[in-house]
Amino acid sequence: MTAFKRPPPTLLLALILAATLGVIGTGTARFLRIDREETIKHYERITSDTTRLLEEHARRTIHSADLILLQALRMIRERGGVEAIGSGLDWAEFGELAQHLPEQGVLWIYDADGRARLGTLAFPTPPLTVAERDYFQAVKTRGGLFHIGPTIRGKTTGKVFFTVTRPILDEQGRFLGMVQAAIDTAYFTKLYDLLDSSLDPLIGIYRLEGGIVVRRPGMETHLGADVSRGPVFRSLLARAPTGNYESVSPLDGTVRIAAYRRIAGLPLVAIAGVSKTAALTEWRVRTVRAIWLNLGALSVLIVLGVLTWSSLRRQERSRNSAEAALRTAQASERRACMAGKQAEQAQQRLYEAIECLPDGFALFDAEDRLVVCNRRYRAFYALPGHAIDNGIRFEDILRQGAERGLYADAIGRIDAWVAERVAQHRAADQVHEQRLWDGRWLRIDERVTADGGRVGVRVDISEAKRREAELADLVRRNALLAAALEATPNGIAVTDATTDAPLVLYVNQAFEAMTGYTAAEIVGQTIRVLYGSETDGVVAASLHDAKLRGETVTAEMINYRKDGAPFWNMVRLAPVLDPGGSTLAHVAVLWDTTEAHRHEAEELQRQKLEALGQLAGGIAHEINNLLQPVITLSNLNIGAPGLPATVREDFADILSAGRQCRDVVGAVLAFARKEGTATQPLVLGDAVCRALSFARGVLPPAVVIDSRIGDRKAIAVISATELTQVLMNLLTNAADAMDWSGTVTVTLDRLPAASGGLRLTIGDEGCGMDERVRQRLFEPFFTTKPQGKGTGLGLAVVHGIVRGWRGTISVTSALGRGTSFEITLPVAESPAIEHPAIEFPSA
Repeated sequence: MTAFKRPPPTLLLALILAATLGVIGTGTARFLRIDREETIKHYERITSDTTRLLEEHARRTIHSADLILLQALRMIRERGGVEAIGSGLDWAEFGELAQHLPEQGVLWIYDADGRARLGTLAFPTPPLTVAERDYFQAVKTRGGLFHIGPTIRGKTTGKVFFTVTRPILDEQGRFLGMVQAAIDTAYFTKLYDLLDSSLDPLIGIYRLEGGIVVRRPGMETHLGADVSRGPVFRSLLARAPTGNYESVSPLDGTVRIAAYRRIAGLPLVAIAGVSKTAALTEWRVRTVRAIWLNLGALSVLIVLGVLTWSSLRRQERSRNSAEAALRTAQASERRACMAGKQAEQAQQRLYEAIECLPDGFALFDAEDRLVVCNRRYRAFYALPGHAIDNGIRFEDILRQGAERGLYADAIGRIDAWVAERVAQHRAADQVHEQRLWDGRWLRIDERVTADGGRVGVRVDISEAKRREAELADLVRRNALLAAALEATPNGIAVTDATTDAPLVLYVNQAFEAMTGYTAAEIVGQTIRVLYGSETDGVVAASLHDAKLRGETVTAEMINYRKDGAPFWNMVRLAPVLDPGGSTLAHVAVLWDTTEAHRHEAEELQRQKLEALGQLAGGIAHEINNLLQPVITLSNLNIGAPGLPATVREDFADILSAGRQCRDVVGAVLAFARKEGTATQPLVLGDAVCRALSFARGVLPPAVVIDSRIGDRKAIAVISATELTQVLMNLLTNAADAMDWSGTVTVTLDRLPAASGGLRLTIGDEGCGMDERVRQRLFEPFFTTKPQGKGTGLGLAVVHGIVRGWRGTISVTSALGRGTSFEITLPVAESPAIEHPAIEFPSA
């Protein structure tokens, strides 16, 4: 039997060293590989959780902005469209809406050409056009009811913001303009700063085509850039709406461990990432330390192997070296524990960020048990004895609150309400509103997580609900006020007090009817378009001075309609004050006093003619008394026998002059109606035809009388002789005005039923007269004929005769346009008098 040969000590030592080196190297490599994988997974979880937070924050912000845009669209429709927007009142109401935007964002209204109609930065709105901006072209030419634009720099403020836009469409869907909210990116980056760490993570929101909406870091550096070349936009989004990846940034070339998440309901994607180099820094440090420690351990083992050749005295030293190696290994284990604590600290930062949210936040697992929620969530549902702890089921939270009266909608139907709410909670992607016991309103937005859980955000919309109710009440009251203003018979005009010229802000229908200007024509123009050549400058100045002093004033002045016609107008001007006492506008109440002035002028003329008639009648009687002996004695003595021929001729001249004077006195008495012919009921149409037949025989053939007798049965109480006298006088004057050649139109018709009278009109084609002559036409002894051609009593006598019939006579005329006399007579109640049939003549 061959004896066992002991291997040489050098070989045994080599084998021991090789085995030890293999074990240490393999274990170290495996430990470092696992440590690296866990480190990467750790940051993948952090970035994935961060994208969830980004999604909820972006959805809440943009949804709030969209609600404000919808309110702005309603305001535009109520104002009458984009072109009607632009007043100071519009700017004030628009500014109240903008106060609800994050970071005091800016609201704009643009017309179809991209010109700014109204902006909340300043009033009046500065000249601005955005026709070349991509977001304007996107809304105008590519259609769509909602648009989120990439980050840009504002033309007016220079700030960096992104836009949320809705088009303004008419009922046929035509593009009229757009309303836009400009949201400062600082609102997002402030939240992102809370999530910051020593790794300086990439956090951002991007459009689906790669345009940057918000990015931290590098917001200013990469303004206007896009990341469409990145793997998220080239391939990952097409495969899944959420996930993790590792790639090189197309903007700064940094390799990052990142996560992405498509934001549900919006054309956006959230991306969060950390630099891979920075994330693995601590792992590299641990790797270097582990290698050095293992090399040290290996060296110790080599020394131990060498010392085995030594005496037992060195065994103790070898044992001590082994213990030192053990302590080193324990230190490595402690470092690994510290890495875990750092991960917990990162998670704690995330919890702190959730606590900083202004809205309630809660996360439930796949079994509907509460994982985490912030203080705001608990405050919404806080009642005595109503505990909300981690691990509690969602249904239990609901039932406890319903039993204590927390939910107004659940009173009297707790079981049914809880079942409905649980079903709603478990449905995917739900947004609804909830009313609490104290009258507050919450908007609840719940989404399904990748692991089957539920994440929800509770936003307190009580103020929005209150404002919505106030807005509805304001709209109702404004509609009532507008209807009242439109119904008033007086003209109403509201002018802007903030401008030098009194620009019109509003007019009612009565104002339009009074002036001839439509609201579209005069709104935005100065009220002074109503002024003209006859407008009293002193009155206009007094109105202006009263406006400057903030006083209420009433004045009367001549204004002009759109067609140039003047009219008398009484205006009462009063200031409209804001709560602070400053004048915002002026309201003017106008009523047309032209008719009153006309009646006043007619009454003055009537009184004047009546006074002249009384004076002339008295004088005529006196003269007539003096003429009687002159005519009587002359008539007696002219036939006396033996009277010399010269004396007889003198008596004849005296008698002729006396008779002529008596005729003049008779005309004056007829004007004054001191004497007159007896009247009787006559068929007026027959009487007019007989008088016209007589006139045709007197006037020259070149004067044509066109008779238009419309009413052939009406009866009037007049004198046939006086009617012939009136018509002959008016027809003779008409023939003279036409130079004894032309057509005179005589019309007889019945006035409208309200007055129930008859109207006789005599119109010519003559030279006409000016206003000065027209006003004096019926004065006795007033004539425009040369001296010796007329007495000036003809029309005065006509006036007196018509007045004796209890009728009226008026005249309308203009130079070069002819003259028309209109006689109105009351209809007699007596039965018609039989007359033989008469053929009505025509021209």
